Amino acid sequence: MNPNSKPRAALVLVAAGNATRMGPNTVKKPFLPLGGRTMVEVSAAAFAALEEIVELVIVAHPDDLGAMRALAASSPALVKTRAVVPGGAERSDSVRLGAHAVSRDVEIVCVHDAARPLVESAVIARAIEVAAREGVALVALPVRDTIKVSSTGTHAEHTLDRSVLWAAQTPQVFRAELLRELCDRAHADGFKPTDDAALYEQYSGPVPLVEGDPQNLKVTTPTDLVIAEAILAARSRKEAAR
Repeated sequence: MNPNSKPRAALVLVAAGNATRMGPNTVKKPFLPLGGRTMVEVSAAAFAALEEIVELVIVAHPDDLGAMRALAASSPALVKTRAVVPGGAERSDSVRLGAHAVSRDVEIVCVHDAARPLVESAVIARAIEVAAREGVALVALPVRDTIKVSSTGTHAEHTLDRSVLWAAQTPQVFRAELLRELCDRAHADGFKPTDDAALYEQYSGPVPLVEGDPQNLKVTTPTDLVIAEAILAARSRKEAAR
């Protein structure tokens, strides 16, 4: 990798979930309307704006492949799409399938949840820079709330030291071949973490942190969607005022 040039990077956009917490009879989360587009388009837009991102692989629910491919063929935000591939049974399976669909001449892979549509390009660029230098980067925020532990769900048993706690976000960024190796090793071992940085933690060691953005929230409930709409509207007003 030439230290004086930007690395060639790909986005693996994980959009294979069922959106069960959005309520019954709800449009699948990637296709929910958000700011006049679908959530998957909004999620991809900040990546598409970066010259480092040369291609996009969308990991979709198997039932949604046709609809996702049609959207990718028509959306400016998804113009860099190389492939739309079916997701697996677990998130870790979906990431592995997406990583193997990335072109072999790509140096860096950003894994991002389509349910985090508010990520901004500056955060992505910082994570790519760190991963290019150190092999991996985790976007995360220091925890500000006091965190309690309850094994019963009815009583708090003790309090964690928030000074050492970080809340993981996405993207989580890797050198491409490293990510494929970690995914394949975890698959062989039956290790199914809920985030990608845990792969590196399990097999290699501590993961470099890149401070994220409180607005980079995960849309999980209808209330989250309302908040995301408000943030996008505020950003639009700010852009219009410039």
